[in-house]
Amino acid sequence: MRSIIIKTLKIACGIVVGIVVLLGGATLLLNTKSVQNKMLKKATELLTEKLQTTVGIDSISVNLFAQEIRLYGISVEDQQQRKMLQLKKLAVDLSLNKLLQNEIRVKKAEISGLDALLLKPSKEEPANYQFILDAFKKEKKDSTAIQQPESNKKSPMILDVSNAKLSDIHIKYNDNDITLLQAKYEKRWLSHPTISIQQLRFITDNHKPRKNTGKPKRGFFDAGHLDITTNLEIVIDSMGNDGLMARLTQCTARDSVSGIDIRDLRADVRADKNKVRLREVVVQQKGTILNIDEGELTLPNKREGRALSFTTGTIRGKALLKDISRLFAPVLANFTLPLNLSVQASGNDSTIAFRNIRVTTDDKKLSIQANGDISHLKDKEKLDIRFNVSKMTAAGDIKQRIINQFPVKKLMMKQLNNLGNISYAGQFAVLWKREVFQGVLRTAGGPLNFRFTLDENNKYIIGNASSKAFDIGKVMDMKDIGKIAANADFKIDISKPRTAKMRQQKGGKLPIGSVSAQVEDCSYKKIHVRNLSANIKSDGAVASGDIVQRGMRRDLFCSFSFTNTDEMQKIKITKPGIKFHKISDEDRQARDQRRELKKQEKAQEKAQRKEGKTKAKALLEKLKLKKS
Repeated sequence: MRSIIIKTLKIACGIVVGIVVLLGGATLLLNTKSVQNKMLKKATELLTEKLQTTVGIDSISVNLFAQEIRLYGISVEDQQQRKMLQLKKLAVDLSLNKLLQNEIRVKKAEISGLDALLLKPSKEEPANYQFILDAFKKEKKDSTAIQQPESNKKSPMILDVSNAKLSDIHIKYNDNDITLLQAKYEKRWLSHPTISIQQLRFITDNHKPRKNTGKPKRGFFDAGHLDITTNLEIVIDSMGNDGLMARLTQCTARDSVSGIDIRDLRADVRADKNKVRLREVVVQQKGTILNIDEGELTLPNKREGRALSFTTGTIRGKALLKDISRLFAPVLANFTLPLNLSVQASGNDSTIAFRNIRVTTDDKKLSIQANGDISHLKDKEKLDIRFNVSKMTAAGDIKQRIINQFPVKKLMMKQLNNLGNISYAGQFAVLWKREVFQGVLRTAGGPLNFRFTLDENNKYIIGNASSKAFDIGKVMDMKDIGKIAANADFKIDISKPRTAKMRQQKGGKLPIGSVSAQVEDCSYKKIHVRNLSANIKSDGAVASGDIVQRGMRRDLFCSFSFTNTDEMQKIKITKPGIKFHKISDEDRQARDQRRELKKQEKAQEKAQRKEGKTKAKALLEKLKLKKS
């Protein structure tokens, strides 16, 4: 948007400066209306000839004594005879004496009613305004030409503006539409120049459906569909060839459709052609306020081989995830739990790195320490978001409070409560239509290793969980079952159409899916049971399965079912049985190995006992010899 405005102003200023220079000198000598009109006609003809297009000016008013120039009804066509630039009024108060000294000293300038049509159909085709830029471009000096003495060289024209005002501005640039109610530049006595902008509106429309069309989980942010209105004020501390020093003292930006809502933005800015340095940045939304102590943006330059990059100091503040819900994640629309945030960021146009991430709640019941990276920002199918969580703790009821921030069905909340305080260390990755989570979860029921994937293509959660000592009886309220050592694979259906259809047919509140588990060791009423396999299938209303305990010559088995995870003590056991079979070669080999191992252990124990008796006997003999 900044480049579009600059291009437009360059075009307008080029034409205006041409008109002012052509008319200014003449009006010093002749200050009559008739002469002004004749000179206006001549200036228009010269500009038409230079630009090779139609240039029109309705009228001019020059007051030599007040040193004022007023132009009305300026129009310029592009080379396809389209109205490219229209200007209702241009008013300039300047020092005509300084104009003769190659200086343009503008006391006051006003441009109102600017309407511009700028088109750049493609990279290959020239812009419709390029001919104006070319016409006013400085000609390159011939290196073979005779160099003039320094005394004969003309000094560059000086331009100094004390007060300027833009109003009622409209710029159409391809599919972008920019309007401006008012902008002011003021040099105040004994104070720094100020730029204030009111109701700058930026609209984009790529004439395609919004990216979230038919995708309710996706946010409204779409660079092809924006309607942002901003107001801002900038105080310029210094401005010259070395760069710019300024303060953004006020800025608001809002797009009611996408959800952009910046209530306040402030920063100290230092900029040159290579870098922009920021200090004391404040960004405020409705419930979020972030403070950035410092930051640096390296500006790209193809000629110098310099790419875009940025770094920040520590970003601190309080964030309300609800503030970004409409933009990026509607599922966060009810997330009103304030989070304290601290992070450092760096990156370029394709990657972002987050370091020293710290997130806590006010009561410290939730605490997260992590680092993360985002790569391939320009290619959504290669987008890779990865975070390494070095430590996360969730104490008390914070788990339930976080889940209650989301508009989802609350399943197994009682079991979640039974887990007590939890801690987590691990990684998660967000990839193209796939999210992967893994790590170790430490709970009141024991440690749990897990890895699961959200398959967004097929709409399943697929994963694995294992533990060497997990108190499943305590977690599931089944007091007769003790700790287990087990490994389980699971697959849960998260497709709304499929699950809705099943709910309609079956009802129920259970998850829909299957579990396959191998239990190495568990206890039931203080009896240890080993080598169990279990398979469970749930249709949402009833979960049913089979348990088999395999022995060398017989298998014990039963079936079971339940309808409510909060009442697992009411589980129904059916079809218990026993099945005898021949010992398998594998079991026979394992039995022989165990027997051989026991035989070796007994032989070793016998040898140790014999050795001990021999040593004791020798010790007694020594004692007898001493007594005698």
